[in-house]
Parts: sequence; structure tokens; C-alpha cells
Amino acid sequence: MFRAPVKLVSMCACLAISGAAQAQEAVDLDMVNRIRDEGFNHSHVMDNLGYLTDVIGPRLTGSPQLKEANNWTLEQFEGMGLKNGELDGFDFGRGWSFSKSVVTMAAPREAQLYALPLGWHPGTNGPVTGDVMKVSISSEKDFEKYEGKLEGKIVLLSKAKKSRPGKDPRMPTFKRLTDEDLTKRAGFNVPVGAPQNLAKFEKKFLFEEELYTFLQKEGAVAAIKRSPRDAALIEASAYLYKTGHTPQIPGVSMSTEDYERILRLLDRDKTVSISLDVVAQYYDEDPKAYNTIAEIPGKGSNPEVVMAGAHLDSWFVGDGAADNGAGSAVIMEAARILSALNIKPKRTIRFALWGGEEQGLYGSAHYVRTHFGDRPVIDDEERAQLPSFFWFNETWPITTKPEHKKLSAYFNFDNGSGKIRGIYGEGNAAVRPIFESWFKPFEDLGASTISLNKTGGTDHLYFQWVGLPAFQFIQDPLDYGARIHHSQIDTLDHVSEADLKQASVIMATFLYNAAMRDERLPRKPLPTEPPKKKKAKDDEDEG
Repeated sequence: MFRAPVKLVSMCACLAISGAAQAQEAVDLDMVNRIRDEGFNHSHVMDNLGYLTDVIGPRLTGSPQLKEANNWTLEQFEGMGLKNGELDGFDFGRGWSFSKSVVTMAAPREAQLYALPLGWHPGTNGPVTGDVMKVSISSEKDFEKYEGKLEGKIVLLSKAKKSRPGKDPRMPTFKRLTDEDLTKRAGFNVPVGAPQNLAKFEKKFLFEEELYTFLQKEGAVAAIKRSPRDAALIEASAYLYKTGHTPQIPGVSMSTEDYERILRLLDRDKTVSISLDVVAQYYDEDPKAYNTIAEIPGKGSNPEVVMAGAHLDSWFVGDGAADNGAGSAVIMEAARILSALNIKPKRTIRFALWGGEEQGLYGSAHYVRTHFGDRPVIDDEERAQLPSFFWFNETWPITTKPEHKKLSAYFNFDNGSGKIRGIYGEGNAAVRPIFESWFKPFEDLGASTISLNKTGGTDHLYFQWVGLPAFQFIQDPLDYGARIHHSQIDTLDHVSEADLKQASVIMATFLYNAAMRDERLPRKPLPTEPPKKKKAKDDEDEG
């Protein structure tokens, strides 16, 4: 092996350091100062979030409230001076809302119970009363044992809460990421074993309609599920939203504490009678839901594009403030900041407020498949009924569209109102030094962590699944997962104004940097089909 002389090594090292300095990502610090000033001293982020949550309220996909939010956000974008605004429609299903939910126990004693309607379930058409009956039905084979036994009953569909040994009830519900947390998050998790399996959730998703058809046929008057949360927090998510497939009997999600008390009374052989009075309404005039799209045009007749997005829809038990009014307000504020500074970007900066995220990333899926790239529908008739979220990254080949090569990057915001602490690089090692430079002016705001790990569950996924650079920010959790997420206390009271200002400033800066750099952001190789597993030979020799 050739070994260079010491002096030559030193000279090479100096040249390497000099080259690295020259190659370092350029950051317009004057523009960073202007963005910080506009975002911190002239912010509209709380005004916009307040209107979305206090005035418009919950924005269930397909509901009049989401359509109102679509129209209002489009007006705001256009008022900022953004161009090419549109409401981008996609097929969804029925709209639904509720206005009343009163649930009480009449026997063995009277008590107010805490319960809210399950989404897309009908109202009761006045109070209905019935004795409760616990059932255990997980598949069609369980139907036989309940035939002829459910007439007039209010059925309990959920099992008793599993004990969670080792979970200390004194643990804090509000959390900021520590240096140790961020260090762990930055370490790359080498993928091993099979990817995440959603088979259990798919099975439940597909069986739900069959279950409700059986309950109606057997004469049950209502169904009750246990909220998956503690401390009287109610999550009432449900997924039978397709026209012609919604439940035919009312259903509510009940607080864990009330539900568990009812189970204990049944264990004592007590007859438990419950009264429900639920007012709910369907909306079938328009089976579509919508994305709100607007942009700051780039230079030239056919510029490249940088995108940012968050989902505008929410669940309905709260006002959808942290999930994801916060993200929508951050996207709107980033747009306002850049428009107020009258920037003239090289690339178009396009802003998207997605619909249908909570039911399976419908809005972003539609947009990606229409504009950037697609994959075939799965060759499985049953699974093809599911939202494509369940199978999209399993089918091949990927077919890219002309706009695919024009997108430099997509940035997403959807983890509550906690401030940005870094970004998930989604395995794209080439973006690390770029993002490190972009975060440098924000180290004083606690944002600097680059993790090459993947993160899931939100609207950047479809971009990734067709081979595009798409990123979700690392955020402080606050009390998002502990008590806010999908619960009735997801209101403006539980968001952090300072954190949202910080996130808006960083989002605006990332968009500006991506729009102004000489080259589009680096890409990973286009995903390719993994090798198929070899099947065992039927005629393999024994022994």
C-alpha cells in the first residue's frame, strides 16, 4: 500500500478542509433575520388558529365545517397575495356531524355517564333505553352464539381494560425532549426483520361493517365502545364513512372509568339499564372532500417546486387545535411571512392543507398520485376496499409523472403544537449537511437534531413512497400523546403560542432555503421491488 509523506498528508488535509468550507451550504443570514423579525414580532399564527378552532371548530372530513375551513383558508392565502389557489377535490364518502350526546345510567342506580357518538353513526331519534349486554365478537364465527339474544339490548363491544404493569400514574403528562432524548433519536436504527404489519388493524377495519349489520339484524338498539384513553378522555374515532356502508344503529364511545364500572356491575349479576339521546346528521350533497392549495410562483415559465403541508381535517370530539390546526396554522403563517417579505423565489413554493388525513391520508395520497407518481391497485379484492395507505407501498412498479422530477422537497408538520427540535431525514444521508447548515441559525431556539430515521403516520408518506424527498419535523411532545391527541380537550387552551411562532419561522426559512438553492435537494434512489421469497418445493425430498 502506498503511504504518502507526512508533509503531503498535511497538505491534502488542508486542501480537504478548505474544500469542505467552500462546499458548505450557503445560508442567507440577512433573510433569516428578516424571517425571524416578521415571524416573532408580527405573527398571525394564533389569530388563524383561533379562527379555525373557536369559530369553525372540529373539521371532520366531509363535514360542512371542513368545507368551511377549506373556503376560509383559501381566502386567507389569496388575501396574502398567493397565486393559483384552488380547492382540490377527491372522492371520499359521507359527511357527518353531531350536536347532542346525553348518556345516563337508569339502573341499578341513576348516574350521568360520559360518552360521545362514534363517528358516522346515526342518532337515536329521541331517547332510547335498554339493558346492556357484554358481547365478545371478533369474527363472523362468533355470531352464532348471540343469535336471538340481542333484541332491545345495548351491546358493550369492548373488552375490559388491560392492566399496564409498570406504568406510573405519577409520570408527567407534559414533556419536552431532553438532550438525551434527542441524542437517542439522532442515532440511526438499522432496519431488521419484516416491516410494520398492519394486518390486525386491517382485519378490524374490514370486519366492522359486517359486525354492525349483524347487530342491526338481531335487534340491538345501540352499541357502546370503551374509549382507549384514561382520565375521562374520550376518543370516538370510527371509519365507516363510505356512502351505503355506514352503521344502521347508534354507537357511542364511553369514558374508560364509566365503562369499567358497568363491567364490574355486570360481574356482580346486576342488571344495568342505560338511556341514550344522540342527535347526529349526515351530509350527502357532495361525496368529495378537498385540499386547499396555493403558491408563491417561482421564476420562469416552468420552475421547480418546493412544497409544505399539514392536514386541515380533524376528529370531532374536540376542536382539532393541536391535531392538526396547529400544523395548518404553521403552514399559513410560513406562507404569510414569505409573502410579507415579498420574496422572489427561484422555485415555486406551494402550500397544501390536506383533507382526509385522519381516515387514511386521502388528500395527500390523491395529490401525489395525480401529480407525481403512482403504484398499481393491490391485486386483492378485499384489501383493495381499504384506504390505499394499507397497501400502496407494497405494489409495483412505481410510475412517475412529469412533475416528479420538478419537486425539490416536501416538508410536513403534524405532531401537535410543540416546537421544532430537528427533522427526520428518512434515510437520506445527503441532506444531513444541508439541514445542519439550515438549522445553525436556530440553535438558540433548540432546533438542531438531524435523524436519518423514518417516521410515519402522516402526509409525507405518499411522497416517500414514490421516491420523493419528504420530511416531517421532530417536535417537543408537550402533552400531545399523553392526553390531547384525538380527545375532547384538543382545544386552543392546550397549544403553545411561543412554540408555534418558532415552528413557523423555521418552516418559512426551510422553504426559502429550498426554493433558492442552486440545485434541488438530493434524492435517494427510487424504491425498487424487493426480491420475492422463494417458495418451498412441493416435491422436496423427505429426510
